[in-house]
Amino acid sequence: MTAHVNIYRGKSDGEIADLAKENMLGKDVQLVHATHVTPEEIKAVADSGASVSFSPYTELRIGFGIAPTGDFLATGVPVGLSIDTTALSGNADMFAIMKTIENMEDGRSENEFKLPARRVLELATIEGARAMGVDDRIGSLRPGKRADLIMVSTRALDTAPFTDAAHLIVEAAQPANVDTVVVDGRILKHHGKLTALDTRQIIGNAAAALAGVRKRANWA
Repeated sequence: MTAHVNIYRGKSDGEIADLAKENMLGKDVQLVHATHVTPEEIKAVADSGASVSFSPYTELRIGFGIAPTGDFLATGVPVGLSIDTTALSGNADMFAIMKTIENMEDGRSENEFKLPARRVLELATIEGARAMGVDDRIGSLRPGKRADLIMVSTRALDTAPFTDAAHLIVEAAQPANVDTVVVDGRILKHHGKLTALDTRQIIGNAAAALAGVRKRANWA
């Protein structure tokens, strides 16, 4: 179960406290945004086993505030990263999301090393899977798990020369640097080209769907 909570200061803060009071927090609950929380609410989330997902592009774009990433991590709450909605974020660029969440936490704490790149990479992979309760299947490359991986080229101008993998991925890489994508053993992108999707058809279907919505809404 997912709930978007504690997003407006003075208006919706306290929602986590209400959920805790009604015994509605648990390992099957994920809280999105949670930008305005009290220490007591963070403790309630930690005690319940619930997880949190931060969508920094949406939170900044619509004025929800700054994600208190470090506060939740300090109590052991499973934290994942998300897009929320591309209508607000503009795209589904997880590389940009990682960079943003790192910069915001370092800026918020006034500590350049508060949220290391490797920890951010974990939030986008194994910790995100853990937050969704599927870390037994995805989120890391281990025997018995699905073969899910993204191969990032280190030969582009923005990713060369290769130094530390976590820093490279979080602080330099972009979607254009993704050479190969494998999901559950299926190659979906290779040499920078999608192999299982017809992008022209997808764009055409999207345009047709939008035209249909505008027509039904009488929105010229």
